[in-house]
Order: sequence, then C-alpha cells, then structure tokens
Amino acid sequence: MVIEDILKPECILGKLNVSSKEEALKIMAEKLQELGYVKDSYVQAIQDREASFPSGLPMEDLKIAIPHTDADHVNQSVICFARLESPVEFSVMGDPDQKIQVQLISMFALKEKKKIGDLLETLITTYQDNDVLKALLDASDEKVMYDILFESVGQNLKG
Repeated sequence: MVIEDILKPECILGKLNVSSKEEALKIMAEKLQELGYVKDSYVQAIQDREASFPSGLPMEDLKIAIPHTDADHVNQSVICFARLESPVEFSVMGDPDQKIQVQLISMFALKEKKKIGDLLETLITTYQDNDVLKALLDASDEKVMYDILFESVGQNLKG
C-alpha cells in the first residue's frame, strides 16, 4: 500500500461545520459514497461501528478520531480527512465512558481486511506527533492539509 493509492485531494475537508460526531461522520461517509469509494451501506456502517467501538484518541494536546468500518462496505481504499470548525464530542477508543473534544477526523475505508490493523497503527503513530496535528489544524487550506498528510502518513505507511 502506498500513500498515493489511498490519499486523494478530493477527500480532504478543511472547514466542516457540524454540531455532532454523527453529523461529521455522515457528511464524510456520504462524500466517500458520492465519489464511489464506498458502498451505500458504508454510511450507516460507520455510524454503527462508532457507537460500538469509539474512535477518539486522547492525544496529549490536540485530539483526533480515526473512524472506520468493515472492508465489505468498501469499493476502493481511501482516507477521508476533516478539520472541524468547532470540536465535537467523541468517546475514547477502548474507554467509551471517557469523552474528548475532537476537531480532526481521519476516516478510512480499506478494501483489504487484513491491512486495516496496519493502517490503523500507521495513523495512530502519525497522529501521536502533536506537531502534525497542530500543522493540520493551522493549515491554510485543503491543499496544505493534503501535503502534510501525504508526507507524515506516507513516511509511516507500511506496505
């Protein structure tokens, strides 16, 4: 897997104005659906998985969520990244009772089920660098966000 195959400029949403995680996930999933990356079932599947397996990561400073769902809802592997105008509440991965305010969401859809764990590990490693998260939050536009993700995720990506 190479970064060029899964990171697409049209899947970077730089100014998402939402009032809840559900709304953010719906808009992001519908974007992937409109572009043909995922099946119609993906939109509901991402909501269902988030309800059962929260995706918020309690990083030291800035917080991020990494939602995803099963490969059978995916047509083509892709990452959709969104920066929210205002933070929304997510539950923490592995500790649903803990809530965090998230302003960055890195949703991914992988066609290859066996690679989901590897990509999740790559993204977590990448986002543990607070400088990367700060750069994404402060980026002037989607092109700059894309370049940051291309460089930072790309250097951590495992084949």
